[in-house]
Amino acid sequence: MAWQNRFIFFVSVGAVVIALAYLAAGPMLASYDQRPGAPVGQWLGVAAAIAMLLTFLYLPVRRSAALESGKPRYQFIHTLVGILGLALALAHSRGRLTHPPALVLLAAIGLMVTGVYGRVVSPKRLGAAFGRAALPYGAIRGGSGRSDAIDGLVEMKRAVLARLDPPASEARFVLRTHHWLRRPLLACRYFRLASRERRLVESLPAAAVGEVSLAERLWRRIHVWLAWLFVVGLLGHVVTTLFFAGYVADGRDIYWWHLRR
Repeated sequence: MAWQNRFIFFVSVGAVVIALAYLAAGPMLASYDQRPGAPVGQWLGVAAAIAMLLTFLYLPVRRSAALESGKPRYQFIHTLVGILGLALALAHSRGRLTHPPALVLLAAIGLMVTGVYGRVVSPKRLGAAFGRAALPYGAIRGGSGRSDAIDGLVEMKRAVLARLDPPASEARFVLRTHHWLRRPLLACRYFRLASRERRLVESLPAAAVGEVSLAERLWRRIHVWLAWLFVVGLLGHVVTTLFFAGYVADGRDIYWWHLRR
């Protein structure tokens, strides 16, 4: 794992450096049209979009029981493909940050930064925090209003689980991809109950939340938010450039391949 983390760090830095070098030296070394919508630039954009969208395959893989043993390998591939997508997106953009598509590029940069942080830095810091101040099971059973509420949520989870996955034990149960595919409404209900339970546990005085830094608590949420922002922005960019080329050009020459003006 350590060598993989070092490899990811150097690959991420190297990919960005190579992409920036292409932006800086490209006009002097290449004779073809290097604008984002020109043939080469457009294909760079297509490759970047495919690479970034492929990273979303990690979502079902992450929750697949059948692929549990290979999860570190798939996470490693997920990170590398995302870095490749960002490098291609930088090359496609030609460093133009004054146009609306720049928001998609910035989201991709944020995805790489938060992803590399979560893969390389966060596990070390979280391991130290949990080692110092793990929440003992007895701490949640003190007869307080919050612990009674937690007990009630556990019972509701067990009732839902009896319909969602009867043989499973609530104490060890994890929602998997097949649960979402086969019983999406029950899976959603169980997820909501588990989220409420987690928030209540984190609010207990004995919880170790204070031992976990703000970055560790937020990086995954920011990563997910940026992922959805990237998808929405990418779809908007593709639709407008292909189907509303005249609007995007705003009186300029439409030099890229498009389906409708």
